[in-house]
Amino acid sequence: MKLLVRADASVEIGMGHRVRCQALVHSFNELGWHCQFVVDRRYQAFASQQDCLIGGESEGCKSEFLALARQVDLVVLDHYGYSAEEITELHQYQPNLLVLDDMNDRGEFSCKWLLNPLKETYSQRVELPLTGSSYALLRPTFQHVEEHVSNPEQLLITLGGTDPLTLTLPILNALLASGFPTKDIQVLLGANAKNADQVIKFCNDNSIAFEQGLADVTPLMKQAKMAISAAGGTLFELACMGVPTVFAQVADNQTRSLEQHVPLDWCRSIRFDNVPEEVRQQRVEQLVEDVNRCWLDIEWQENARKTARSLVDCDGANRVAKTINSYFAAS
Repeated sequence: MKLLVRADASVEIGMGHRVRCQALVHSFNELGWHCQFVVDRRYQAFASQQDCLIGGESEGCKSEFLALARQVDLVVLDHYGYSAEEITELHQYQPNLLVLDDMNDRGEFSCKWLLNPLKETYSQRVELPLTGSSYALLRPTFQHVEEHVSNPEQLLITLGGTDPLTLTLPILNALLASGFPTKDIQVLLGANAKNADQVIKFCNDNSIAFEQGLADVTPLMKQAKMAISAAGGTLFELACMGVPTVFAQVADNQTRSLEQHVPLDWCRSIRFDNVPEEVRQQRVEQLVEDVNRCWLDIEWQENARKTARSLVDCDGANRVAKTINSYFAAS
């Protein structure tokens, strides 16, 4: 059985689409499927050698992909560049279409399966919706997590694969200015993080622990008493690991997940993507105030950990792959 994944990654787009699709591909590979990514040639710096490169401009890219979609058994689309009309057109070319979505803001479209780890309602044109946190796509390393650390002591700072708004360094500066102990800080940089050299120099100058481009982030999350994080797919990973978090919203597509998770009181959030740069420093200081307040609130942390762990398990990718595989087995 053959599967094509249409997803891009770049500094501007971020790594989230690619990472969660890789988790899904891993589960399909385990079931014997042959899987390949289809990537816009403009973003080949973030692709692998095995990927199929197409286009170079949007219309050419989409028409090329339509032709490829007809030749496989299943297509996975995780791409905000596709409108409702274009998704429906793709579904006409390939009836076995799985669409990954976060915002539910493109209007009605048709597809076979729709995956959203949030509780959203879609039109009846979506044949088989897979919605809710049981379908959150976590990386394979989360499937093998052992017992949690009993007394975690670190503040984990992780602003996504690319840190598109370069928030890590101003957050570190504000933490140190507030008197937060450097020995309790652990920085995790994505392999493609912007401004990484300056962040690493700052960490070295101030004896702050840091890692970059880790394949397995679960050991750092196990050691985390709290986290400061971007609110993409990492939200579901931190929930699975039971890490109370103050999220920095860095993209509009993170709005719905925060609207659903913040009221559950295992996390807080500050928005950065919709304000000018001169306002961001005020937001950074507000975030650090929230972190310092929550750091001392042991009762809130204990309740937050229990709530977070109850929301997300580690098996979403396998659950999705097995559900779709069983459809083909029964056909």
